[in-house]
Amino acid sequence: MGVQFGDFIPKKEITLKDLKGKTLAIDSMNILYQFLSSIRLKDGSPLRNSKGEITSTYNGLFYKNIYMLEEGITPVWIFDGKPPKLKYMTWKERKKMKEKAEEEYKKAKEEGKLEEMYKYAKRVNYLDPKIINNSKKLLKLMGIPYVEAPSEGEAQCSYMVKKGDAYGVVSQDYDALLYGASRVVRNITTNKPLELIELDTVLNHLGITLEDLIDMAILIGTDYNIGGVKGIGPKKALEIVKNKKMKLYSKYIPNYEEIKEIFRNPKITDNYEIKLEYPDIEGLKKFLIDEMDFSEKRVLPHIKKLEKIHERKYQSTLEAWF
Repeated sequence: MGVQFGDFIPKKEITLKDLKGKTLAIDSMNILYQFLSSIRLKDGSPLRNSKGEITSTYNGLFYKNIYMLEEGITPVWIFDGKPPKLKYMTWKERKKMKEKAEEEYKKAKEEGKLEEMYKYAKRVNYLDPKIINNSKKLLKLMGIPYVEAPSEGEAQCSYMVKKGDAYGVVSQDYDALLYGASRVVRNITTNKPLELIELDTVLNHLGITLEDLIDMAILIGTDYNIGGVKGIGPKKALEIVKNKKMKLYSKYIPNYEEIKEIFRNPKITDNYEIKLEYPDIEGLKKFLIDEMDFSEKRVLPHIKKLEKIHERKYQSTLEAWF
């Protein structure tokens, strides 16, 4: 879900060329959900193989990674670990929303309303352990690094950016800002214009500190206190923090200090290596074509592209030695 800052946050439109030579820390769960909700058939159903397994995520993962690599971007995918206990409420809320969407989808299907079917089917997204494990398998076959976060993926992404190991966090949410990420890149997996959000620009624009931004988020509602304080949106929340009135509201927010601590001191790890490896060509063919029923005609040229990208990288590394 993420905090709902919406249009309240200043954004800068950029192109992929602006990210050339950069390493991007990708919030895997957020982006895999994007693939799952956007890569669908006309009736809203996800892509599946002959065994009925959903393949939308692997489709997005394979082609989008090659697209980024071709543009000189190094992607590193960060996967969630064990979430904070407070997040279980979010899971319950998401489950309710999905159940409602499923009911609406069935109703639209009975009435033969394709647009309605597509609309509600997009909201019924389940990233089960098999999809997540297969996504990691595909990344490994492609030679693309991924990191297992001890807890929240966005927190780990943000840490890697603050440490200087990545340029920015790739996510459709704004939560990475609350963890102190200096840059967030949005829409890299969509057809919308790319957006760059810079933390310093946000804070200067709003005239507040990072602590204030965290308080704003808690007032509006985060993954750890869904809905926030009733009747408070971004505008009212900004007014409260700028007028130093947070203490008046914080005592009515359950687990206020615990939520702040999640953003201030998240669980992170230094146990990672950002290194592109040579792809397992035969393994890729087996996984994508034989197991997932991808079109051989479409997949093979992209595997060739992947090979050429790594060959160019290897050649440039050799030349740097002489």
